[in-house]
Formats: sequence, structure tokens, C-alpha cells
Amino acid sequence: MRNRTLSRPAVAVALFLLILAAAASAKEWRPAPLWGADVRSLAIHPEDPDLVLAGTSAGQVYLSKNGGKRWSDAGPALPFPGWVVSALRFDPNRPSRIWASLWGIWGSGHVAFSDDLGKSWVSRAKGLPDEPVYSLALVPGREGRLYAGTLSGVYGSTDDGESWRYLTGDLPEIQKVTSLLVDTEAGTVIAGTWRRAYRSGDDGKTWAGIFDGMVLDSEVFSLTPIPGRPGEIWATTCGWVYQSKNGGDKWERFKDGFTERRTPSFAALPDGRLLAGTVAGLHVSEDGKNWKLAGDPALAIHTIAHHPARPGRVILATEGSGVWISEDGAANFRRSSAGMTNTRVSALALSGDDVIVALSHAGPLSGAYVSKDRGRTWAAEFAPLPTVLELAASSGRVYAATERGLYERRGSGWFRLKELGEGRVEQVAIHGERVVARTAGALYELAGGRFVPRPFKEGTPRSIAFFGDALWVSDGKGLYQLLEKANTPVAAPPAPMSGGRLQRLQDQLLLWGPGGAWLRGGPDSLWVELTGKPSRVLPTGDPRFPALMVSGETARLYDREARKFRILEVPVPARDVSAALVVDGKLLMGTSGYGLLIHELAPAVEKPVAVAAGGGTE
Repeated sequence: MRNRTLSRPAVAVALFLLILAAAASAKEWRPAPLWGADVRSLAIHPEDPDLVLAGTSAGQVYLSKNGGKRWSDAGPALPFPGWVVSALRFDPNRPSRIWASLWGIWGSGHVAFSDDLGKSWVSRAKGLPDEPVYSLALVPGREGRLYAGTLSGVYGSTDDGESWRYLTGDLPEIQKVTSLLVDTEAGTVIAGTWRRAYRSGDDGKTWAGIFDGMVLDSEVFSLTPIPGRPGEIWATTCGWVYQSKNGGDKWERFKDGFTERRTPSFAALPDGRLLAGTVAGLHVSEDGKNWKLAGDPALAIHTIAHHPARPGRVILATEGSGVWISEDGAANFRRSSAGMTNTRVSALALSGDDVIVALSHAGPLSGAYVSKDRGRTWAAEFAPLPTVLELAASSGRVYAATERGLYERRGSGWFRLKELGEGRVEQVAIHGERVVARTAGALYELAGGRFVPRPFKEGTPRSIAFFGDALWVSDGKGLYQLLEKANTPVAAPPAPMSGGRLQRLQDQLLLWGPGGAWLRGGPDSLWVELTGKPSRVLPTGDPRFPALMVSGETARLYDREARKFRILEVPVPARDVSAALVVDGKLLMGTSGYGLLIHELAPAVEKPVAVAAGGGTE
């Protein structure tokens, strides 16, 4: 399997340019201290148990010098923008060197190393295919020898990654190698794939399946040897855990006591206890046969790390919830993500002096964070919520449209409005006293303190916005105006494109989506094209800079006084910008994977782009 979108040179150039762009613009932005991360990899220095590196799903690499209590950027704020850092491995032959494997959202992959703890990185991808690299293994006592697990199989290098050879070409069924284990005592290499495991006893020249006892559809996420027990290996899979006592010749599955089958991670503690990290919490066993849940089931655990010099310390890398640490042998855990900003901001809103930020896909940390002083500090308020799709605020009312119902903020609490049930609510529109919520298939309007169904017979509503004296509704084909007292919608002037998202921008109406972005200045005005490129338009709530438009990898901020869209240099891939809010001359930009970033707009935004008379880009 090969990725056909970017060649290897193109991928390398794209990576290099993204690093330069991120470094150039990072100084103009600062992260809000909403700590958290989707941590995919951990590595503890073999000679210093307090020195830990963590890699994230968006390309950050963080460094801790105090055992994970606090984190900082290891080097550049974003060394691998848009890449998942799938593995971090200290070189057993040169402890000062750390290796990283990467896979990109465009399907490609990369391998790099650092000799200065992540301050700088050297590419080692020549000879690898243009596809994800999921795993890495190094060979103690054999300097320069590496193995890389990719989408199409195992690749090997004997010269520190200067060149790579395809080792599993004779067995094309070896695909998506998500784990690798080198057993120097047995002289074997084991590759865990999307369908069970394979083993080589001759440095990867030949391979054979080691299937006995393992279910066919078992993706092997990790392979862990047990110190002092030659031949004993534990494999975690999409179907619980397996033990082998003879190097993989035969496997036995254990699942008693597990509350979840999907198990990405594993560790063996010095006291003999075993830890298995699932997508629904950590499980502990004294004997490997019987397991029990330990800790919060809301944590999805990607990686478990520990060091024999700190026998009581266990570090968990979690999906969206950052790092959690135990100092008492996994009896108790505390969150320890200070300094990490790899969070997903799904929505922003301003209500009075309260800046409300929705963090999503963050496990127990998902919900609404509130700054009570217009974004100057962030320790005031947090409330857990389901995944927030949109926030809407007006005249003291604040609503959150979520994956599991509509919520209203009352004081510092959030309450689900039962009349809409627990299904997906996709949008909320507010205009004065009128409030309309849109689910996946219906409209509800606030009336008499309750939301009641609002008839709409023209099709399934796909987008709504108040504009003029009507609620504008798109069913994906046409546009309609729904007056307050009328049950029958009135056909609006034809939309310039099918589908798209309606958005009110103060005294203007926007329509944006795959067909571009369009603007109309009044109910009876004509549509004016802003851009023909697929776009998203994010309202900021500010009269001077009312909208941030993202088209491809370009972000533009609209300056109403200058009647221009101005290119905005952002320190992350523009495609990952998810929300925007302007408060007191500062642009608060929500991102998917890079947290909440703050940028001072005064005295001016750079790089003006001319716009036509109706507000469109020329």
C-alpha cells in the first residue's frame, strides 16, 4: 500500500516548511493555560528516571525534568506540526539520542532523531515508503540497527536510518505494524500487526506467523517482555491481553475482570504486578489471570511508562486527558499535565465578562472552562459536558449544543434541557428573546420557558441563522425564511451553492462550505462571493474584526474598517483552527490539537488582501 498524494521529497519539504512557519509565528502567539494533551508516546531516560519525554497527536514533544510533574516544550513549540508522534525511543547504545516515529494526517510517515533531548531533530526517512510509521525498535549492543513498523510492513536499517530495506516483502499480509519487540537473548524480532504477530530469527530476513492461541482479528498494540523471565511476553490487543511463555510459540488469552476489551498499553512493575491500559481505564493484576479496574474508567490509556529506579512511579499517557502519575505503585493517580497545550477547543463564547471555552475529546477533562475576567486568568470555573459542537450566548443566556443534548448555563452549573432528549444537538441560534435549536432532523424553539418543536416541512434542516426578521433555514438544497408567527416557510432567493453552513455576522448573512464562502448584506441583497475555495467562516463577536475565514492552509481576518480580509499568520496548520473570539483587542483562537492561542491584534493585522465592494476577496 502506498500513499499517492505526496512523494517522499514533497513530504519532507512540507514538514520543513511547517516547522519554519510555526517557529516564525509562534512568538506572536501565546497559549492559554488550559493544560491537557492527547499523549501518544512516552520515553524515560535510561540513566535519569526523572527525565521524561512525551509526544502528542499534533506533533508536540514535551520534556519533563522532574518525573512528569511539570512539562515544557523540548525544543520548538511544534517540531512536527500535524504529525502524530507514535513512538519515542531512547537509543540503548547512545543514551543521549532519542528517536521518534511519526505518521501524518495525509497518510505519510517519518522517522527522526535528536541528540539534544528534542531541541533539534534530524530526519532519517530516506528509503521509507510514503506511509505511516507506527512503531520503532532498536537493538541493544548493535549500534545503528533499527526496525520501523509501517502501514505495509517492517523496514530495517543498519546505518542509523541513513537507508532502509523492506524486510517483509515476501509476506504482504504483514501490514500495519503497530508494535515491535527485539529479544536480544532469543535473537528474534517480533512484529505485532493488525492481524496477530509475526517473528523473525535472522534479523528480519525471513518471517513466520506466530498464531497459536491468538484470535485471527487481533490487532497487536504492544509487546512487552517480562524482566527475569526468559521467553515471557505479553501482548495487548483489540481483544484483551495475551501471554506467551515461550517467545511467541503459543499464546493464552486473559480477559477475566476487564471492563473493556480494547487494550493499547501494558507494563510490568518491579513488584510483579501487571498493568494493562484500556480505552476505559487502567486494569491491574497480581497473576495475569484475574484483572480489576483501578482508577478512572474515563481515561483511555495509550502508553504506560515506569523506571526501575523509581519503583513506585507509574506514568500514564492518555487520550485527550494528558499525563497522569502515581507515586504509590498505581494505587492512586493525579493529573500532571501543566505545560501541555495539546487540547481540542471545539467552541468559544463571550457572556458579559465570562469567556467560555469548550474542550472536547479530553476524557474527564471534557467540558466548559470559564475565565471570569475576559481571558486574563483561567482558574475560575470548570464543568464537565459531553462533546460540545457549538456555544451560543446572548443577553445573559448561554447554551451548549452537544453530542448528548442541549445544555443551558445557570450560574456556574450546566443543565441538560430534557425536552430535546439526549440525542445530538448540532446548532443553536439566538436573536433577542428568540432561541432556536437544531438537531440532526428537527427544529425546536424556546416558548414559555421550554423548547417545543418548530414545524418545518420543506425537508431536513441542515443549517439555521437569524437574519432580518426571520429564521433562515437551509435543507441542503434550498434556502427558506421562517417568520416568527408563521408555520409555513417562505422560499428565499436561491443559494449560490448547495449545502453549506449559514452564519449570521452582525448585519450580514454568510453561507460557507465546500463550494466557497458567500455574503449578503441584507435580506433582499444579492449574494457576493468571498472565495470560491472550500472554506470555513468563524464569527469572532467583534464589530471591527467580525470573522476569521479559513480556506485551505490560509487564515484571513476580516477588518470591517478597512473593508479587507487580511492574511493572518498562525503558528499551527490553518485547517486545525476550530473557533475564534475577539476580546479587548485580543484574538482568541481555538484549535484542534494545539489548545487556545491568544494574539494581540493591535496595532494592526499584517498583510492586507484587497476585497471587492461587497466584501469579497479579489
